[in-house]
Amino acid sequence: GFAVLMFVKFSSTDPAFTPTTINATVQAIEQIMKRFEVMKVKTIGSTVMLVSGIDDPRTRQEQLSGVIDAAMMVRAVVMPEMKIPNLWCRIGIHCGPCFGAVIGGNGAIFDLFGDTVNTASRMTSTAPEDAIQLSSSANALILPRLREYVHAAGEPVVMKGKGAMEVYHVDLSLIHI
Repeated sequence: GFAVLMFVKFSSTDPAFTPTTINATVQAIEQIMKRFEVMKVKTIGSTVMLVSGIDDPRTRQEQLSGVIDAAMMVRAVVMPEMKIPNLWCRIGIHCGPCFGAVIGGNGAIFDLFGDTVNTASRMTSTAPEDAIQLSSSANALILPRLREYVHAAGEPVVMKGKGAMEVYHVDLSLIHI
């Protein structure tokens, strides 16, 4: 089915960036996701994979809106509140078809698969530090109330396995939370 995928990658070069602070950051992100009906799929190191649209009655635009609102809250509220020196995050958002499955026997886990997952991951890895980067398919679904926050990043970004892709950034200077 259709889903909106978001990856949040955060890191710091400061010695205060420990498993304890990573856990606190992930828990803060999880609290925000609940508010916007976004589900955490898994955490891989200091990267959190999130999804909206799995068994979700909201429209695709409403799902994307919740993901973007959550991303803005993570960037504008969670990251500054963590008080970890040199903490940065990259957030990538993409939407499209994917499927989920429980994989494994012992210690089975739910995971998502498909090109949408790969593209969302590439949106994150190529995003500038402290940016929220959207794909063109995510940009096409943006509700009018969010349109003022999103602008084209300029030149297409070359992504591993994807080639050059148009990307869009959320203008964080316009966020007043």
